[in-house]
Amino acid sequence: MFEISDLPRPLIRYGVGVWRRRWLVVAIAWLAALVGWVGIWLLPDKYESRAQVFVQTETILEPVMTGVTAKPNYEQRVQVMQQQLLTRPNVQEIIYRSGLDKTIKAHSDADRRVAMEGLIDWVASQIKIESPQLLYFNISYRYGDPETARKVVDAVLNLLIEQDLGAGLQEKEEARRLLEAEIARFDERLTAKENEVAAFRRKHGDELALVEGNARQNEQMKLELARVSDQLSQEERRAATLRTLLSTTPRTTAGSELDQLKVQLAQLRSQYKENYPDIQNIKARIAQLQGGALLPENPEYRRLQNELVAAEGMAEQLKKREATLGSELEALAITLSDAPAVQAELQRIIRDYEQTQKTYEELVQRRDRLALTASLGAGGRGVEYQVFERPTTAMRPAAPPRLVLILVVLAFAFAIGTAIALVATYLDRTYTQTGDLEQAYGLPILGSIGVVRSAFTRKMQREDLFKLGAACAVLGLLALVYIYAAVLRTPSHAADSGAQTASLSVNAEND
Repeated sequence: MFEISDLPRPLIRYGVGVWRRRWLVVAIAWLAALVGWVGIWLLPDKYESRAQVFVQTETILEPVMTGVTAKPNYEQRVQVMQQQLLTRPNVQEIIYRSGLDKTIKAHSDADRRVAMEGLIDWVASQIKIESPQLLYFNISYRYGDPETARKVVDAVLNLLIEQDLGAGLQEKEEARRLLEAEIARFDERLTAKENEVAAFRRKHGDELALVEGNARQNEQMKLELARVSDQLSQEERRAATLRTLLSTTPRTTAGSELDQLKVQLAQLRSQYKENYPDIQNIKARIAQLQGGALLPENPEYRRLQNELVAAEGMAEQLKKREATLGSELEALAITLSDAPAVQAELQRIIRDYEQTQKTYEELVQRRDRLALTASLGAGGRGVEYQVFERPTTAMRPAAPPRLVLILVVLAFAFAIGTAIALVATYLDRTYTQTGDLEQAYGLPILGSIGVVRSAFTRKMQREDLFKLGAACAVLGLLALVYIYAAVLRTPSHAADSGAQTASLSVNAEND
C-alpha cells in the first residue's frame, strides 16, 4: 500500500513547506494575476481587416482568339504591380485615402514631413500581401481603429486594381500611337518605293524590254530544247525496238512453209526408209525453197523496214534541231550577259519594295489585332479581379491574444507564488521529518510525537480549506469575468458598424 512516507524526503519536505505556506501562495498569485491582468487591459487593441482577391487571366474566349488578338504576359505584369504597390508614393496615397494622415500632430511643415516619412515606413511594414497560390493574394492590415484598418485594406485593393487598369489602358494607348506612327512612316516609304520602281522602268524601258524579251526567248528555247530532247530519246528507243523485231522476222513468206516441210520430213523418216516416195518429194520441195527461186516477200518484214527508216530519219532531224537550239541558246546567253547591271538594279529595287510592303502589312495586322482586343471588352482576353473576401470592419480585436494572455498570467501567478513558497521552505531551518533531524545532528531519534487533532482543530482545518478553495475559486471566476469582458463580449462599436464592402470585381482589359 502506498504511503506518503515512501516518497523521497526532499519531495516530502518541500511539499509540506508549500502546504504550510499555502496562503502565501494564494496571496502572491492574487497580486501577480491582478497586476498582469491590469497590464493586459492596458495593451492597445489591434483590429485586423483583410481581403482575398484572385486575378483571373483566362476567359472562355482564350482558345478561340489565340493568334487573333494580342496577349501580353499577365502573370508577370501582376507580379510587377504587386511589387510596386508598396512603394512610397503608393503608401502615401493609401494613407491619404484611409485618413491616417489626420493622426499626424505637428507644429510645422518640417515636423509634418518628418512624421509623414515615419508613418509611411510604419504603414508599409504593417501591410501584408501574401500569395499562397499563383495569382491569389491575401491583403491584411492591423490598426487600433477597426474602421481605419478597413479603409487601409480597401485603399490597397482599389489601388492594386486601379493601377493595373490604368497601366493596361496606358499601354494600349501607347501601343496604338506607336503603331499608327510606324504605319504612316512605312506608308510613305512604300509610296516612295513604288515611285522609284516606276521611274526606273521609264528611264531604262528599252534596255529592260530587250532584256525581258531575251529572257522570255531564252526560257522558250529551253523549253523547246527539252521537248526536242525528249522526242529524240523516244525515236531512238523506237528505232532500236524496230531493229530487234526486224532481225527476227523472215524476209519472204516461204519461211513458214520450209519449217513445216522440215517437220513433216522428220516425222516420215521416223516411220519409213529414205527411198520412200513421200520422203523424196518433200526433200525436193525443201531444196527448191532453200534455193530461193521466186519466193514472195514477207509484208510484215517490209512494214517493219519502212518504220525503221522513218524512225531513223526523224531521229536524224531531231538531232539537227537539238544542235541548232543549243547554238542559239549559247548565243542568247552571251547577249543576256552583256546587260546584267540594269536587271540586277531593278531586282534590288523590287526586293526593297516587297520587304517594305511586307512590313507595312504586318503593322496593319497588329493594329487590327489591337483594335479587336479592345472591342472584346470584359469578355475578351483581359484581367478579371475576383474579390472573394472584401475588407470589413472587425468586430473583435485580432491582437493581442487576450484569452491566451489571461490564462498564461493566471498560471504564471500561481507559479510565482509556489516558487516563493519553495524558496521560503529552502530558507526555513525547522524540521518536519525525523530523518532530517537525525541527519542534521547525527544523533539517533528514539521516537516522535504526533499531533492529536480535536474536533475544534478539525473544524478549523475544514474552514481553512474552504476559505482557501474560495480564494482560488474567486480568482478563477474573476479570470472568467475578465475573459468574457475582454474576449467574448461583442464590442459596443460593432453594433453600429456593418460590413463595409470593398471594390467589386473589376475587369481590366489589356492589350
